[in-house]
Amino acid sequence: MTSEVTSEVSSEVTSEVEAGIVVRHGLDGLLEATSRHPFVRWEVTDDLADTWWHHERAVAFQRVRRADRRTVSLLGPDDGVTALLDALPGIAAVVAPGRRALSVSVPQHLEAELSQRFRILEGGDWEWLHTTVAPAEDDSHERVRPIDDRARAAEITAFLAEHSPTADTVPDHGERWFAVETADGSLSAVAAWGTTRAGAPHLSSVAVDTRLRGTGLGRTIVGALTRWAVGEAGVCTLGMYSHNAVARGLYLSLGFDRLCAWSSRPVVIDR
Repeated sequence: MTSEVTSEVSSEVTSEVEAGIVVRHGLDGLLEATSRHPFVRWEVTDDLADTWWHHERAVAFQRVRRADRRTVSLLGPDDGVTALLDALPGIAAVVAPGRRALSVSVPQHLEAELSQRFRILEGGDWEWLHTTVAPAEDDSHERVRPIDDRARAAEITAFLAEHSPTADTVPDHGERWFAVETADGSLSAVAAWGTTRAGAPHLSSVAVDTRLRGTGLGRTIVGALTRWAVGEAGVCTLGMYSHNAVARGLYLSLGFDRLCAWSSRPVVIDR
């Protein structure tokens, strides 16, 4: 995945750290430089864009994942991204001073460029998808109901452990949870509706009982939540691990665009 960004910049105070690489500040400039790329639009906020790096049409910018730890994502044409990789020690000194390793996300086809330059630790390959078009309404969507994830935390946790052990989102952390239930009230499928850093609906921990896969439950719960999210906020986002081809096919068929395919790796920086 490569997404090109423009070379036009707005007027602001900048400084050059290496040949062709400029330190910039502010979300408006980052959005302009990336042609308002949806990943930047919905994953980056003013505080995260306080400092970012620019090389022609490529950018390196900060993002937050778990535990409020800042990571660095690189986006743009291959030559610009590789130039920014060469500047990574200086970027790490700003983003993660004193930390032994910095989490870095690069387009998957450039993971080899990252590993050639630095010692990397075990990470993951994942994809970010987004849509602004609501799927068509379907009678099956009536089966999707909100559930109390606090009262049913143990049940949901056990369901995820059995049917989707790589699920990232767990109950009682602020997300809205939805389910399709059997006649006796047990879970057949679940999903969490949270928000991105910049406020877009974000679906996660989509899980279907393994005994019921292939019966359309995944399409039912994702389709319903996507339709409601787009109706409520005008957009819906989600992330998935790249090995899950079945999930990818489902999301694409529901109108999602696969905008980013990332390799995320902890990078050991020699200081």
